[in-house]
Amino acid sequence: MGSLFGKKKNKNQEITSQDRAVLELKVQRDNLKRSRKKIESVIDKETEIAKQCLRAKKRKQALLALRRKKWQEQTLEKVEKMLTNVEEMTQSIEFKQMEKKVFDSLKSGKDALQQLNKMMSVEEVEQLMEENEEAMSYQNEIQELLAGQLTQEDEEDVLKELDEIIEMAQDEKEINMHKVPTKNPKKKQMLDEEEEEEATTSSEEEIEKEKEKKKTKVKHKKVAEMI
Repeated sequence: MGSLFGKKKNKNQEITSQDRAVLELKVQRDNLKRSRKKIESVIDKETEIAKQCLRAKKRKQALLALRRKKWQEQTLEKVEKMLTNVEEMTQSIEFKQMEKKVFDSLKSGKDALQQLNKMMSVEEVEQLMEENEEAMSYQNEIQELLAGQLTQEDEEDVLKELDEIIEMAQDEKEINMHKVPTKNPKKKQMLDEEEEEEATTSSEEEIEKEKEKKKTKVKHKKVAEMI
């Protein structure tokens, strides 16, 4: 899969005429650098030869070596100028290529921005903002009305009504608990017996209370007679 992706990538990378020009310039640059190095070596060699000839008192041979050195130095200057021109041209082309890529990126960004602007017009944005403002204003108005119309007395009535609803709900819950039907006859009979016992007990308690009241009245009457 790696080789497949590599081939696909190479197909997408097209070699332009500018790329070929840059490549040729870099080749010439490398050749000029090699020539410069070779010329510098020859100059050093001719200088050494001239020194040896002077030590050997061979003045003519020394002058000849220096003339060759001078010619090599002039050639080196020409090579340096050509090398400078080649490097400047290479850098200029590469810089222009970078500018072109930046320009293409900016153009693509502009096109994408224009497409997005078409999808979202200024009128639609303004309408949406107006609708949001209207909705918020309506909500604030309702809250102000609710907060301003209810007096302290109204608030107390509301709380009182709430307590009444809660109390009614509790009463209904208790009634429903007493009215829970049962399908088991024995259980129903036991519940009925318990209710009868509770009723009997409450009746007996009421009778006892009446007796106590009568006794208390009799005592009070006797005390009054003694006084």
